[in-house]
Amino acid sequence: MKSVGGAMAGEGQGLMAEGALALASSRAESLAEASLEALMEQYVVGSASAFDEIYRRTSGRVFGYLLRLTRHRERAEDLLQITYAKVHRARESYLLGAPLMPWVFAIARRSFLDERRSARSRNEDLSRDGQLPEPTQAPPEHLPTDTVAALEHAMNRLPENYREAIELTKVSGLSIAEAAEVLGTSQTAVKLRVHRGYLQLRKALAEFSREAP
Repeated sequence: MKSVGGAMAGEGQGLMAEGALALASSRAESLAEASLEALMEQYVVGSASAFDEIYRRTSGRVFGYLLRLTRHRERAEDLLQITYAKVHRARESYLLGAPLMPWVFAIARRSFLDERRSARSRNEDLSRDGQLPEPTQAPPEHLPTDTVAALEHAMNRLPENYREAIELTKVSGLSIAEAAEVLGTSQTAVKLRVHRGYLQLRKALAEFSREAP
């Protein structure tokens, strides 16, 4: 009887294990199929796995945005961690059902601006001590010889508000409305910035084409 009971107990444990695995698999599939907004709702009420899925889906785009803002990989990596730490702390202020990406991008942008203001303050302190801060990026002596590099050079020379509007809508893939939310401005202003930025890029690339051998 003991051996039969032990066998039945073993079978029961096996079934429980299979059930747990099936449940875990079902939950994983459910998370993978959920929208970002649905995942955020789960995260707000305490689901750590929902946050992991949000990070997996969004961190690449956010990192690319920060990398283009900073042009420095280590700074972008640091700001990425700061951004998601702020997402965690601010999760209860998220408006349930609202598009998630503009909210996250806005946090990333504010993190970058805060870091830049702090860096400028440190540089001013050094300058007052008689030590000039080193430039973060040396200006190029001449236009690059390939079109991709020329485009990057032209992008870097755009006014910051034009460049940000183009990067958010054409590179990071946000809609005009989402970009307007990130930048804290109107959709009309974003459209205008993108249009004027394109005109300047077109002019710069045309000049490069004429000068290229």
